[in-house]
Amino acid sequence: MDNWEFKYIRVGQAEYERARNDATWNGRVPARYPTLIVYPERDDHVRDIVLYAKTKNLSIGTKSGGHSWTASFLRDGGILIDLSRMNEFDFDVECRTARAQPAAYGSDLNAALVPHNLMFPGGHCPTVGLGGFLLQGGFGWNSRKWGVACESVTAIDVVTADGDLIHADSTQHSDFYWAARGAGCGYFGVITRFYLKLYTLPRFMTARYVFEIKDFDDVVTAIDAVSDQVSIDLEIGFFVAHDQDGFEGRPTVAITADAISDSVEEARRALDLLHNLPPMKKTIKSWPYVACTLKQMLQRFDDILDNRGRRYEVNNLWTDKPVQALLPSFHRIIDELPPAPSHLYMMWWLPVRSRPDMAFSMEARLYVALYAISTDSASDAPNAEYVVRAMELMDDHKKGIQLADENLPGHPGKFMTTRNYVHLEQLRARHDPHGRFYNYIRVPPEFEQVWASL
Repeated sequence: MDNWEFKYIRVGQAEYERARNDATWNGRVPARYPTLIVYPERDDHVRDIVLYAKTKNLSIGTKSGGHSWTASFLRDGGILIDLSRMNEFDFDVECRTARAQPAAYGSDLNAALVPHNLMFPGGHCPTVGLGGFLLQGGFGWNSRKWGVACESVTAIDVVTADGDLIHADSTQHSDFYWAARGAGCGYFGVITRFYLKLYTLPRFMTARYVFEIKDFDDVVTAIDAVSDQVSIDLEIGFFVAHDQDGFEGRPTVAITADAISDSVEEARRALDLLHNLPPMKKTIKSWPYVACTLKQMLQRFDDILDNRGRRYEVNNLWTDKPVQALLPSFHRIIDELPPAPSHLYMMWWLPVRSRPDMAFSMEARLYVALYAISTDSASDAPNAEYVVRAMELMDDHKKGIQLADENLPGHPGKFMTTRNYVHLEQLRARHDPHGRFYNYIRVPPEFEQVWASL
């Protein structure tokens, strides 16, 4: 350790608390204190850290962008590997491939790719590190058509629990590759590089329609009724929040639709389905058929999601039920919705393709997420209780949860199929038998019961 060439901070040092807080995007930093925070800059640095942890019998948590609102990487004792300095990428235009370190932003990669008419399905939020985004699956740009982003990961470089740096893909060290595509914060290694498949840059067209909350039921049920006709190029969702789009002092519902197509003409046709629904005439403000660039789309999401340092409580679910079955729960959630920028979000995910064999295995036709966001620590407890209680209203309709805005500490749900969870834990027992890497903070009872019975 004395000969380490990279920065590290011990608990108790003057800069420790700032480093611990800076690691977490959420302003509500949990009271968990690693013994050591380290900042590797190269693969061999990561190997040195893991070998040191092995010698000292310390567990390891890793973070890239730090967007895990629960700060799942932040644990008591052990080592926090902060990968923020490993943020480089390169790409091959002719082969349509890229290599990226875990702390690289998808937005930065795409900014470099766009002049070459190429794109990667990175996250909608510009400041999400690729490491955590890809590990949990990766619901990014055009993922309905191209698949979740981890499907475009062709290989990885990873440091194992024994401190070995290996290259893993579908033919070599395939256990590490299988788990890397969907295990999220329960991964049993430190990925230092992702190998990525790239796509031809599409054309973008967006639409936004704002409605009074009294028209919520009519609008969302009308969209749901034609959901089987939604183009694979189209992403449709709604935001319910206070003070949106200049309508101060009351909640409104904003329907958003992003067409990501091969041409502007195809994008317009995809948006026609939404625009021509009769309830859309009730809009109080709208921006239909707006042609834009990927940079402009990213800026739009940055404006919505740039709340670093605010105090987050979050919960989510997947469901195959029709929207109409969820309306009573939505009404109660909206009635108690905290002030802006808190919001209820739902996306018509509408999966239309089978997935390869990988850890990622939980999705459904609808994705629902609830965000209680504040600047006041006094809101932490009531907001934490609210997001759990509110989403519990839909437990009977829940298929599972997504490992992006999961609430494993307060309201755990199935984040992959039970079969895949059992397989993942078997791989963990084989490749990390001493628990060098932290596992999930909590898992749902059905996972515990199945694992205990084996």
